[in-house]
Amino acid sequence: MLSLIVAHDKNFAIGYQGWMPWQLKEDLKIFKSRTINHTIVMGLKTFASLGKPLANRKTIIVCSPKNATYVDENIAYCHDFDKYLKDHENTPEEIFICGGASIYDYAMPYCKKLYITLVDGDHPADTWLKKYDPSNYQILKIEDHDGFKLIEYLKKE
Repeated sequence: MLSLIVAHDKNFAIGYQGWMPWQLKEDLKIFKSRTINHTIVMGLKTFASLGKPLANRKTIIVCSPKNATYVDENIAYCHDFDKYLKDHENTPEEIFICGGASIYDYAMPYCKKLYITLVDGDHPADTWLKKYDPSNYQILKIEDHDGFKLIEYLKKE
């Protein structure tokens, strides 16, 4: 099953100058606990912003073959994202789509679950998530935290 995990503010801002426009340590801990021992999928820019592979996760980097240069046993490259999404749409393992914006936009129709961190406020941004329609999803869980809200959605069939 493909799941999308993202933090955005009320204007769907997700990035500023190569990183998130906020610092929410608690949300990063939640991201880690949710994705640990799972496969995570991201674009090359998102991977580069991390600086290294995330521990205890298999990372799939979506990029062209000429940019597939980072070597690590927990890294694999995806050169045909459409095929990857179709091949893994109904896999029993939960695979997390982790960004950036174009990866989110392309993958969202394939994702059965959305893990949304809705960050309080309005933040400076240069990268936004394409707006999604919450009415297409059933809310599974909402948790209030200091500075943000976690919302877990399941796509309606």
